[in-house]
Amino acid sequence: MSQFYQKKYQPMTRNLSNKKLAGVCSGFAERFDMPVWLVRLLTLLVFFKFPVLIVIAYGLAACCLPTKTIGS
Repeated sequence: MSQFYQKKYQPMTRNLSNKKLAGVCSGFAERFDMPVWLVRLLTLLVFFKFPVLIVIAYGLAACCLPTKTIGS
């Protein structure tokens, strides 16, 4: 069971090497160890229900999150 706790903490970053718009979904997927396509699909589905909220949240994340360097 200790194998689950040995994962190193990763801060939330924008991943510019695998981006479509600003790299927010790619960074979110990497941080929570999810497939990128799933995060993008969920973002799109939530956008249809709450478009203003998603645009504001995505814009804030794109402005505030640090970018991940290419080498790390």
